[in-house]
Amino acid sequence: MEMPEKNMVNAGIVFMFTAWLQGQMSDLVIFKNNPDLLADFIDNPRRVPNAFHRVRVTYWEKQFGPVKSEFKEAFADILTDEEKIDIEELYHLRNMIAHAHVSVGRDYMLYRPFGGERREQKLIDDLQLKPIDDQSDPMILKIELWREDRFKNASDLIQRIEQITLKKVAESVGVPHRRIR
Repeated sequence: MEMPEKNMVNAGIVFMFTAWLQGQMSDLVIFKNNPDLLADFIDNPRRVPNAFHRVRVTYWEKQFGPVKSEFKEAFADILTDEEKIDIEELYHLRNMIAHAHVSVGRDYMLYRPFGGERREQKLIDDLQLKPIDDQSDPMILKIELWREDRFKNASDLIQRIEQITLKKVAESVGVPHRRIR
């Protein structure tokens, strides 16, 4: 596989895993806000109860940012600072992939942060980005998920959030993590 295609395939894999994590975060927020839905959900593993389904589909309509914010607020008392940083990094990674300029003629994608200088600075701070020589103005980020180290970093982030953070949060609300995976 050529590098541009490998970059797109790896970006697609990472993006779909961020969608998977968004679904888990949504379910956990729903159960935190509607504990009365939990027993029926646990008791019926073969079919999602309609009461839960009606709330769940409203979360499917939400973008990642609002779900992330609601999740961090709902579980602020049990999320560590490191876990909150991981969730912000996941948010940025997802946005970079979702809004990237893609070309099969080069082995990277380009992303321009949206929202002006303040949002750009937040991205720089959150991801601890360092300026490079001959940096473009306005800033553009290069996405190279064909590189094993970059893909591994993204995969490790996803794994850490899923297997540590979301598992811990699921236990805190009383839902078996395997049921929302």
